[in-house]
Amino acid sequence: MSDGSSPQPLPALAPDGAADPAPAPWALLAPAQRDDPQTDTAHADITQADTVQAEPARVDTWSDPSLLPPPSAPPERARSSALPIVAIVLSSLALAVSGLVLVLVLVLGGLAYIYGGAPYVMSDPVGGYSSMYTPGRVTHASGAVVTDVGTYDRPATLGEHTLSWPTVSGGVVEVTVTDVDWDADAAVAADPANPPPDPSAGYVLATVDVAYTGPGGMVPTEDLYLCLESMSWASCRMDLDVATAAPLRDIGALTDGDRATAIVALELAEGERGSALFSVETIDGEPLYLAER
Repeated sequence: MSDGSSPQPLPALAPDGAADPAPAPWALLAPAQRDDPQTDTAHADITQADTVQAEPARVDTWSDPSLLPPPSAPPERARSSALPIVAIVLSSLALAVSGLVLVLVLVLGGLAYIYGGAPYVMSDPVGGYSSMYTPGRVTHASGAVVTDVGTYDRPATLGEHTLSWPTVSGGVVEVTVTDVDWDADAAVAADPANPPPDPSAGYVLATVDVAYTGPGGMVPTEDLYLCLESMSWASCRMDLDVATAAPLRDIGALTDGDRATAIVALELAEGERGSALFSVETIDGEPLYLAER
């Protein structure tokens, strides 16, 4: 019987004659799903991508110290090596030891040079000089030793006394000033190669006799020093380039028993002959003095 409404479809019957149950209301709204493997795989990929892009959960690291990163190790400081300091100290010690050894060698060498020869018997140094000088002595023409002359204040006598010193080789050198020409300008000027004397001085020529005895030997031009001193003047043969009739440089080495004579040129201030003193010394001997009587 019709009540004026639209006819409703009859439910389909199942093969066994039973009617299928009506679908759920939400099933009518969902799209039909198919058993497609590609569709399932794509859906899974999309789900996985959403999981990866999801924002990671934030963890409060301040409240849990175990979650804090380990502290970084402080930078290693440059290690200073003690080797340079040790090297400097050792070098300084080596230099100090070398200096002490050098001083010791020089002192011992000087003592050996001065006292290495044969004993030279005498009391005290004539001039009272320190032990760094080899003591000299004064003898009379007779050979007797004179002990109270030869100093600056008490000079020995020209032509009368002989001065002598021991040498490092064990010998003895003797010097005697036998003659003095106090006004020798003309004699020196005889050689035109000689220069004129100082304007305020004049030339003096001293005749010197040198003898050597004992072992070893000596060279007068190298080992003997002669000077002429006065109140305001001092002149030494090494400072004057004056040729004489018998220059000291022409005497070679003297050995045991040798004797030679030389003429030495010196200068003296005018008017000071009365205060003139000849000083004679060897390379390591004390100076001894001579004057006119």
